[in-house]
Amino acid sequence: MDLWVDKHKPGKLSDVMGQTKALGEISGFLRDWQPGQAMLIHGPTGVGKTLSIELVAREMGHLLIQLNASDARSSKGIEEFLGHSTRSKPLFHEGKIILIDEVDGIPATDRGAVASIIKIIKDSIYPIFLIANDPWKPKLLPLRGYCSMIRFSKVHSASVEKRLKEVCKEEGIGVEEGVLKNLARWSHGDLRSAISDLQIAAYGKNNLTDKDLRILGYREREANIFNILPTIFHSRSMSASKKAINNTGKDPDELFLWIETNLPNELRTPGNMQKGYEVLSKADIFRRWVSRQQNWRFRGFMVDMMSGVSLFRSDEKHGFSPYQPPQRIRMMGSSKKKRAVMNDMCERMGEFMHTSKRSVKRDYLPYFRIILKKQKKSKGSEDQKDGGSFFLATEEEKLIKAG
Repeated sequence: MDLWVDKHKPGKLSDVMGQTKALGEISGFLRDWQPGQAMLIHGPTGVGKTLSIELVAREMGHLLIQLNASDARSSKGIEEFLGHSTRSKPLFHEGKIILIDEVDGIPATDRGAVASIIKIIKDSIYPIFLIANDPWKPKLLPLRGYCSMIRFSKVHSASVEKRLKEVCKEEGIGVEEGVLKNLARWSHGDLRSAISDLQIAAYGKNNLTDKDLRILGYREREANIFNILPTIFHSRSMSASKKAINNTGKDPDELFLWIETNLPNELRTPGNMQKGYEVLSKADIFRRWVSRQQNWRFRGFMVDMMSGVSLFRSDEKHGFSPYQPPQRIRMMGSSKKKRAVMNDMCERMGEFMHTSKRSVKRDYLPYFRIILKKQKKSKGSEDQKDGGSFFLATEEEKLIKAG
């Protein structure tokens, strides 16, 4: 069986979706290239980084020399593969393009690998492209000084949906309305994974429905809270929002707080905010029932209600407004160090008093605070010969700071 990601791969540079600006910068780099220069292309997976360089080489009639740095593993392997290729002329092509993929996959233990790549950049008589998902890793710091950097962005969901429609048409598959839109939003800008998911869901079928997407299950993606919230608020589809919530691995209780905090900035108009908060209040009821009754079936109803806020987003265009973390999460973040000191101290006191850390916090700590704030104990006094008193005295400063 042919993989659709290969079968429907763009045949020319103009077919690469969503990267017009980046492709223009690549063309400019090649036009003005001078020996000793390289370009570092970075961005998320599945957006066309490697494919673009392959197509550039093909359209220019150049020989592409490609190395995966994470496979080469060592400075010796990199130099043996590329050393001669960067200086010799090709027999049947006008020139060469050197591509080193996954440079961020070089083991941190092999410090000589980065130095070898820098040497290759300096000595090469052909343009060199480096590709990384994360170019900001500390081990790549020396390398970045020799490269101009360009970012490939996630492909917009509308562009992903358009490409999925083209694939379905070429494969002769009918699609229920809204299915490809949901699949596109779920891909988080990864066009390659979207096409792979489409092939899995459509296998052996002539028509694709939303139910067929269930076979895809959970795929771990780089999905932080700032990737999830736009899908929840902007999808205009409860099924797409629900899928985003269920497939992120994030705690629904945490997501609830983020939605509650940022809902006014997204729904804007009083009428939409009222509807959004009404739906969210129902989600909060199910959230409370989960906690009180330990009945986890209510969690599904809670997610249904949370995804319903996507139906009330305002059509009014407005500028970018950054998402704000919930007050409770901000407070927990600011007190993290204080809580760590408190937990460590209570655990040690619990060992001394043969009780749990929780019991120390609940039953003893309020009294210790009063005692220690009223009395200043000296470590060398006779009263501190008792082990318990000595222990409390040594913990006084930590306790007062923590409380």
